[in-house]
Amino acid sequence: MEWVDQVETDPVKALESFVLGWFPAEEAEPVEIDDLPEALAAFHRLARLRPAIHRFHDPVLEKPRRSSGPFGDRLVFAFWDGAGMDWSLSWPPEPGDTDPRVWLTEDPDTDEAQAILEEEPLSRFLLQFTLNEAMIAAPYNAWTFCMPLADLDGLWGMLRPVPLSPFLPTYSAERFFVAPGLLAQVSTGGSEAVVSFGALHRETLTPLLAHGFRWSRFDA
Repeated sequence: MEWVDQVETDPVKALESFVLGWFPAEEAEPVEIDDLPEALAAFHRLARLRPAIHRFHDPVLEKPRRSSGPFGDRLVFAFWDGAGMDWSLSWPPEPGDTDPRVWLTEDPDTDEAQAILEEEPLSRFLLQFTLNEAMIAAPYNAWTFCMPLADLDGLWGMLRPVPLSPFLPTYSAERFFVAPGLLAQVSTGGSEAVVSFGALHRETLTPLLAHGFRWSRFDA
């Protein structure tokens, strides 16, 4: 979990360390990298070593596409499969802007399109995005039903928070936590919470049974 120490000082390096440790090595065809912001170019270089990150349910596009519309010229680099949303950068970038802001656009191909500025700049957003997709793609999952927030008290001693703002704050506003071989997302609202876990190995989930949560899915 040492990569968590790098999130605030070098999020690109933190992403690299997490991906290399979580996803298996594979053979991969080289992908041509055009003139992209460094964090996005680093993501694509990393995909040469761990091509699983180009097979996410919600993909980061191997070839980002140019787009124009009511919100100006954009470079669309990822989309939310089946949800009618994409993520983009203003394009071309402002001179000297090495870590641009990210826009989430709802219904981008309709007259009702709405653009929301993400809380995190590109380098940290790509880490958020990758953690979320790693949860979805994890070999083993466990999901709780909604429960009182106080029921999570026994978890905090085993989980380390990832210092990022909540992911998709307009929707689930999930915060990320980690433990050895384990990812967790916690979504809270008022005094209630829902927790999701993703693990590389089935036995990593087994100790969670001791907390007595009600599970909507439990793969162990």
